[in-house]
Amino acid sequence: MRKIIYVLSVFLALGMLAGCEEPESNVIISKPGTGGESGGETEKPEPPADAEPYDDIYDQVADKGQYWMPSWDLSVKENIPTRYFCCVDIANHGAKNSITETDHKYGLQAHLLAQSVAGLVNANVSKTFQTAVWQEKAGAAYEKALQYLHGQGITEFGRCNAIELTQKTELQPVINQYILVDVKSNPESGVYAAVASPHLNAYIVDVRDVDVINKDHKMVLDARNKSTQDAWDEYKDKVNRKGLVVMPVQTGELRDWAIMNKFFVINLNKVQGDPNKGQNAGLLREVLASLEPNSPVFGWESGVAEDVFVEQVSNYGHMMVPCDWFYNATLTSYNYKERQTSVLAKVKNPTELNFNLSSIDRYVSFYLSDGDNVQWMMNDFDNEKYYNHPDANETRMGFGMPFPNLSMMAPSQFEYLVNKQGEQNTLVETFGGGYYYADGFGSAANRSECLKKLAANLASHMRQHRVKILGLMAMDARSDVAKEAYAEYIAANDQLEGIVVIQYAPYAGGEGEIMWFRNSKGYNIPVVTAKYAIWDHGTGNSGRQGTPAYVANLINTEDIANTNPFSLVSVHAWSNFADIGESDDQGAEAAADGDVVGPGAAKQCKKRLNENVRVVNVQELIWRVRMFYEPEETQEILSKLY
Repeated sequence: MRKIIYVLSVFLALGMLAGCEEPESNVIISKPGTGGESGGETEKPEPPADAEPYDDIYDQVADKGQYWMPSWDLSVKENIPTRYFCCVDIANHGAKNSITETDHKYGLQAHLLAQSVAGLVNANVSKTFQTAVWQEKAGAAYEKALQYLHGQGITEFGRCNAIELTQKTELQPVINQYILVDVKSNPESGVYAAVASPHLNAYIVDVRDVDVINKDHKMVLDARNKSTQDAWDEYKDKVNRKGLVVMPVQTGELRDWAIMNKFFVINLNKVQGDPNKGQNAGLLREVLASLEPNSPVFGWESGVAEDVFVEQVSNYGHMMVPCDWFYNATLTSYNYKERQTSVLAKVKNPTELNFNLSSIDRYVSFYLSDGDNVQWMMNDFDNEKYYNHPDANETRMGFGMPFPNLSMMAPSQFEYLVNKQGEQNTLVETFGGGYYYADGFGSAANRSECLKKLAANLASHMRQHRVKILGLMAMDARSDVAKEAYAEYIAANDQLEGIVVIQYAPYAGGEGEIMWFRNSKGYNIPVVTAKYAIWDHGTGNSGRQGTPAYVANLINTEDIANTNPFSLVSVHAWSNFADIGESDDQGAEAAADGDVVGPGAAKQCKKRLNENVRVVNVQELIWRVRMFYEPEETQEILSKLY
């Protein structure tokens, strides 16, 4: 049994405070530099009979109404597919969204065809039709999803390209008519067709391919001159108001997901990547206003600043789910509610922390940005640049992860990533069920209702996976409306130990300020804003953000008498730096050809920190903040744990 490390006045008897002023309380930790150096456990009496094992503080997996993703209806046993066609040559092809390809197997034309067939087929699995469609996509995450399907007796039946799908006899009960589009002359015709497809039970065929599909199939609608606005005008009373897909006009991704669930599809830019040639900004607001509260908005728009559309999604009380390069969501999410298991984040038992380190007078934690990005979790997160980085443990990296969304959209990958967590890393729920701005969330809707509902659902997800730290994003991290949101999340979850906040933008706009809110048990919970950001987008060092060397210098030269001794450092996931060895040049790391990112960038900062600065993980930082500012209360909490 673990021994409690009571941080009490017993240390006085050990002579650890010689020459130090005794703090007001009997807890001898009043600041990071107080006390002795021992990092080991101290023998103490057995904990009180009512003490609780810290590692066991989590909820059992259960459906508390917290799931917001659509789920495959398996209430009827016969609705389970028994086999699938694997569609090849699209998802792995570099030109999958090109409109200039002439080969019928490739390009946006084939991509939309494949996506629409997959969406329709998977939506129509029934007692008499038990065949599904999977789009072949390279990557271990997709292999894990297939392994699950195979384990359920759903096996590969055949392999073919998009055009060949239309010829398959087994699919004819569902695939027998089409909507005609012309994505080269009018890219929005493909968006219109994705909306119309489930209502007309017709797949999407471009003029380029009309002569090579099944000759027995008939055209039910000519949509070559249709627009996204037309799609809303004609189908707004029929679409599913529990979700939305936002994707660039010249893409095919997520159309299967939209078609299966009858979501509306909207592109912000009318011309790929060019906001100057018209936008559907007004239409986006109208669509967002029509959705049910707290609806997930899937995808991402390119060619515009993210706050242009994310802020709108947030203001209407919805959660952006970045998943633009996600494939096969209709099948990776298969049966997700029944697949939830008690996979638990590793946590650091605070009773084992040594709060008495006399040579340390400040603490630093690194927190990697963009953990809300679901498609990143599926594709490039689990590699040696990020999650598998050899220095991830040494830098005590805090990894953001989209716990609710990934657990619903890809349970196999979710379980794998959580189980793979490094011993010294903290997993942080980022950013509270999706990407939105906590201060503006629901401001154009019923904010109170939206916040309360999301906070309750999020609490269930976090508690069931033992996630103790919540990461949030805000446009103004210290505003009254941001504080209102923090208070709501803390009130909903008495297992929440702290919140970390990044401001958009600059990420370090909160300047390290720490705010406090009481939870339902009456305990003070800290909200810690990022004090610094390791960030480089070619603009050089400025304010509180810049190269690893620049940030290290800021930390080393802090005037602790006039600032708090705790630094949360946001490490921007997409900022690259050069390794300049032992040089302390504060600008040289910002080389255009640098390949140091994530934990590597954190290490570049860590190695330059003075000896009186200690790097800890995010969860430990939170507990040290609590002990520093609320010693009596924190000791009371620790005395009830072991």
